[in-house]
Amino acid sequence: MSTRPAETLDHGATPWLFAAALATTLPHAAHQPVWLSVLATGVFAWAGWLWWRNERLPGRWPLALLVALASGGVLFEFRTLFGRDAGVAMLVVFMALKLLELRSRRDATVVITLGYFLLLTHYFYSQSIPTGLWLLAAMTLLTATLIRLHGGPASSTAATLRYAGLLTLQAIPFMLVLYLLFPRVAG
Repeated sequence: MSTRPAETLDHGATPWLFAAALATTLPHAAHQPVWLSVLATGVFAWAGWLWWRNERLPGRWPLALLVALASGGVLFEFRTLFGRDAGVAMLVVFMALKLLELRSRRDATVVITLGYFLLLTHYFYSQSIPTGLWLLAAMTLLTATLIRLHGGPASSTAATLRYAGLLTLQAIPFMLVLYLLFPRVAG
């Protein structure tokens, strides 16, 4: 399947996507099975190597096989594909494998969206201040990646991060209002 030139992913946006994917999946390593962390690390390394060497990404069938094997592993580990732990494991699998099919801006947008979902799932395991600070930084990185993706190669790293930081600061009052008005569910 060919991608229209206007939708083709800029080669320089890929490191941003890798950094955002790593920032959102890395903290889950403590809560996931070892084999899943090894799989995600291997897929991240493979995708990074393919990007670095400017090699062709794997086709549809190798990816389908990887999805089937990883889903089978999650099913074997958790006895279900649903629920908190199995669902988070599937999101980690999706994030890792999506890096092997980054061909268009649409694919990159899926990575960013998965990143935002993975950020929310961190709160299943920890609601501490360090977790909140990590997730705030990761959210800023995800937002910067989205800006870089749609801002084009002309936007500098400093300008992109500055704008993402400004957007994050502007969101804090809204976050505080939501925190005060909406009840937190215990347990």
